[in-house]
Amino acid sequence: MNEIPNRPTESNPKWDYALIGIIAPLLLSLVIPFLRAGNGTNGAHYFVDQYENWKMVLMDSVYLFVFTGILLSMVIYVYRRLKRESVLIGLLLGFLLTGAAYFLFLQNEILGLEGMFSGNGIIYGIVFLFYGWMLLYRALSLSKWDLDTRGIAIVGILMAMSIALGRIGITTPVVRITFSFLPTALIGILFGPWVAGVAAALGDILSFIIGGGVGGFFPGFTLSAFLGGVSFGVFLHKKKVTKKRVLMAVAFNTLFVNLTLNTLWIYILTQNPIAVILPPRLIQNAVMSLVRFLSIWFISSNKQLRRVYMKYSTAKS
Repeated sequence: MNEIPNRPTESNPKWDYALIGIIAPLLLSLVIPFLRAGNGTNGAHYFVDQYENWKMVLMDSVYLFVFTGILLSMVIYVYRRLKRESVLIGLLLGFLLTGAAYFLFLQNEILGLEGMFSGNGIIYGIVFLFYGWMLLYRALSLSKWDLDTRGIAIVGILMAMSIALGRIGITTPVVRITFSFLPTALIGILFGPWVAGVAAALGDILSFIIGGGVGGFFPGFTLSAFLGGVSFGVFLHKKKVTKKRVLMAVAFNTLFVNLTLNTLWIYILTQNPIAVILPPRLIQNAVMSLVRFLSIWFISSNKQLRRVYMKYSTAKS
C-alpha cells in the first residue's frame, strides 16, 4: 500500500497573532488580575491571612490554576510551532502588551491608578518575564555563533563605526538625529541576533569608557542596547529583507526599547515624572523611527551594497 507522507498542518498565521499576541496576554494581564481584585485578593500576605475565608481562597486558587494552565498551554503551543514567523510576531505583541501592563503596575502610585493593579504585582511580573523568556528561547534555538576571524574583524570595525557615529549627528531645536544604529543593524543582518546583541552591549560599555556619560554608567541602557541588536538579527538575518520586516524591527526598538525601557531607566536615574520625560521622547522617537526605517531599508535593499556585504555574511551558511 502506498503510504501518504505526513504533511505538517499549517494554521492560519492570524490565529498565532491573535492567540499568542492578544488573547493570552489579555487573559493573563487583564482578565485574571481583574477577577482577583474583584475577589478581594490583595497580595500574597493578605491571601495567607484570610485562610478562614474559604470562598475567597477557593476562588483565588481557581484563578491561579487557570493562570498557570494558560502559561503551560502557551509553552506547548509555541514549542510546537517555534520556527513560524507568526509565532515570533505573536510573542513580540504579547511582550509589548504584558510589558505595558507591568509598566502601568510599577507606575500605579504615580499615575493614581487603583483597582486591579493593587495586589497583582507578581502576576504582571511573571507574565512579562514569561514572554521575555519565550522570546529568548526562540532566539537561542534558531541562532548559531558562526564567526571566523574575518567575521570578528568586521564586527569590530562596525562596533567602532557605531561608537563614532553616536558622537556626531544632526542637531535641531527639537530632535537630534544620529546614525549609530546603522552598524548595529548591519551586524544583525550579517551575523544574527546574538552577535548583534553582544556587539551592541559591548559598544555601549566601550562608548562609556571612552567618552564617559552623564550620571555614570547604568546597566539598563546596556540591556536596551543588547535587545536592540538582538531584534535586528531576529527580524533581518537569514531572511528576505522586506519593508514589513524592517518596520517590525524599527517598531520593536521604538516602542519597547526606547519608549518603554529607556524611559524607565531615565525615570530611575532622574526621578522626574513620566509625564515630563515622555512627551519630548515621543517626538524624538517619531522622527528617528522614520530615519531608521529609511536608512536600514536602503542598505538592505540596495543591490550594489548588498552584493558587497553579503560576501561576509553567515546568512548563506
